Amino acid sequence: MSEEQSKFSGVLAKLKQPPAETEPTAPPPPPGEIEPVRGRGRPPGKRSDPDYQPTTVLLRKYTKRTATRLLEDTNAAHDLSDLIERLLTEWIQQNA
Repeated sequence: MSEEQSKFSGVLAKLKQPPAETEPTAPPPPPGEIEPVRGRGRPPGKRSDPDYQPTTVLLRKYTKRTATRLLEDTNAAHDLSDLIERLLTEWIQQNA
């Protein structure tokens, strides 16, 4: 049987070679001008915010579906939990 090269042998050979040294094209920026690099993954949200607590609320299907649809139709930057939070806050202020 003749020796045939794997279709991945060229890729493997490139990975095993040390990277070629290149001269830097621009000097590094001063320490005060370095922009912060955003980490990987999703940005932290309400689940990781200690000010928020998960709560179960029972709503009628029609009410939840209609409210969610209206929020989407108005292109609001809020979700259903933001709406409930705002309404409860207003109610607390009126009754406190």
